[in-house]
Formats: sequence, C-alpha cells, structure tokens
Amino acid sequence: MRNQVKLRAKNLTRQTYETNFLKNSENEEINPNFKSIIGEVNIPNKIDENEPKHLKSKFNKNDELIEEEKENINNQIKEENEEDGLERTNEDLYLKTPKEKLEECFKKYEPLKDNVNVELKPPKELENQIIYYGEWDPLTNKRHGRGIQYWPDESKYEGYWVNDKANIKGKLEHKDGDYYEGEWKDDKAEGHGIYYHLDGGKYEGEWKDDKQNGYGVENWADGSKYEGYYLNGLKNNKGKFQWSDGSIYEGNFINNNINGKGVYIWSDKRKYEGDWADNKMEGKGVFNWPDGRVYKGEYKNDKKDGYGEFEWNDGRKYYGQWKDGKQDGKGKFFNPKQNIWKEGIWEKGKRVSWVDEKEKS
Repeated sequence: MRNQVKLRAKNLTRQTYETNFLKNSENEEINPNFKSIIGEVNIPNKIDENEPKHLKSKFNKNDELIEEEKENINNQIKEENEEDGLERTNEDLYLKTPKEKLEECFKKYEPLKDNVNVELKPPKELENQIIYYGEWDPLTNKRHGRGIQYWPDESKYEGYWVNDKANIKGKLEHKDGDYYEGEWKDDKAEGHGIYYHLDGGKYEGEWKDDKQNGYGVENWADGSKYEGYYLNGLKNNKGKFQWSDGSIYEGNFINNNINGKGVYIWSDKRKYEGDWADNKMEGKGVFNWPDGRVYKGEYKNDKKDGYGEFEWNDGRKYYGQWKDGKQDGKGKFFNPKQNIWKEGIWEKGKRVSWVDEKEKS
C-alpha cells in the first residue's frame, strides 16, 4: 500500500469585519477561517515495489521524444498492465496523458541540474487511478525531474519533482478552473506563488507549509483588495484592506481581525483613527465627520465610553463622560453664542441639571 500525501483544502475567501460602523455587515460575507488553497488531491510518495526498473524511452539532448521507441513503449505498458492486473490499456493511458502536454511541460521547465541521470518512462497508473507521465530517478525508482500527474477528477499538476514529491516550481490545476502556480516544497506550496480563481480573484505572495505566510496581495472579483502580511494563512501584522464600495482600513491585524492601531475611512469620508480590538473601536481614538464634527476620546465595544471631547462644526463643545455612545455623567458644555462653559450632569444623552457656570477665559 502506497503512502499518501494529502494536500490541504482550498478555500480562498475573505473575512468579514462585523462591526456596526464598519460595513453595517449587510454587504460583506467574508469567511474568517482563511484556509490554505491547495486542493484535495492525493500524491503518492512511494511507488509499488513491483514498479518496472528499466527504461524503454527517454529524451535526447534536444529534449525531443524518440518516436521510434513508441512501439516498444506500448508493448511494455501492455505487459506491465497485465502483470499488475490493471484493466486500462496503453491507449487509455496515452489518451489521458497526451504527449503534446508533456512536450509543453518540457519546454516550460528546463531540465534539473542536480546530477541525477533521470529517465523518461511511459505513462504509469498509480493507485486511486492517478496517472504520472514524466521523468524518474532510475536508482530510487521515484518521480524526479519534470512530469505531469493527473487525478481522476481532472485535476493536474505539472512541474518539477524531487524524491517523489512536487518541488521547486510547478502548476496545480483544479477541475473547477482554479489553479496555483509557483514554488513548492515536498508537495506543499512554499515560497512565492499565485493562486487564481475562475471568477477573477487572485492571491499573489509568499507561502509556507501550504499557507499564505509573509507579504501578499489578494484581489476579489467584486473589486475588494488586501495587501499586507500573513502568518499561517491569516492576516497578521500590518495590512490594508479596501472594500468594493471604497471603504479602506489600514493598520494592524491579528489572526484575520482588526487589532491594535489603525485607520478606517468610510466611503462617505467619515474617518476613525485609533485603537481596535477584535474588529471594534476599543481604547482611545479620534473620529472625524465630513461636516467638521470631531470626537476625541475613549471607546468601548464600538461606542463612545469613558472620557471624551466632542466638537460640533458650529463651535459647540462637550467635554466629559460617555456611556454606550451617549453623554452620561459629569461634563461641561461650551456655548459659542454666549462664550461660556457650563458644567452639568447628563444621563443617556440628556442633560438633567446644570452644576456651575463660568465665562471662558
């Protein structure tokens, strides 16, 4: 029984920041579980012990298939299939692995320069109806060099193999039209690579252990875009997210959530700059409205809470305590017409009494 290597599931979807003020959440459906993108396909990393050790065809110095050995190859495949009890004929294998595709692969990828004298073998059916067509290391009888692997669901990998695993560089195409092209290490995306979605979405950046890791840029079909850093497949550290309506957040992320310092600008030009916790305004910050109103102060759970200073565009001012987004507690109010400050008590946004009155110095 061959040992199987299972590549991780693809799920390139974006995350929703479900806050009252961010997006009203009705237009944004973003999956917070941003998983790795390589499809569920099995790559055997060990070939059966009865795999044929000899070669009947190879590439010459010009990388052209020696056509005169085709008949010998067909006879060899037929004999091996009979020995292995496989029902597929050599014609079936060649139909599933057209030589033209292999030649395209060989033109795209230069021969490996690792001192291994690789040999080209005819298409070989592995377990689970997986078919490999390409170069092998005759000493270890493992896939090594350039080759194409086909899965029954029509997924396909083409590129380099080292020690029976996808390595260095290659392209993995999924049946649904999505594909990843870039660097690989031991059957996993690692290094620089691009994942393309059939709907036009794309991620380009760094990978490690099949997950986005390092700097990357991600685009969605609706025009949304993220550019910044990832850690283990999640947005982490500095980044910039732009929604399709023009709203923008730029600042810190932790595990796909807005956390730390950051600036959010709405499409209507409202702006908040300050502290965040789990996608909500939390801590100290400054909120500006397009009409000139400004709030500077403390927030809790997305609402003004604690001490804050609110200034209207007509000159009025309130400096004092807030709770659940409303004036609540002791504060003072400046009336620009009278040019005086008045101290008072507020409850749930309404003034209940005046405490003191003095002229502005």
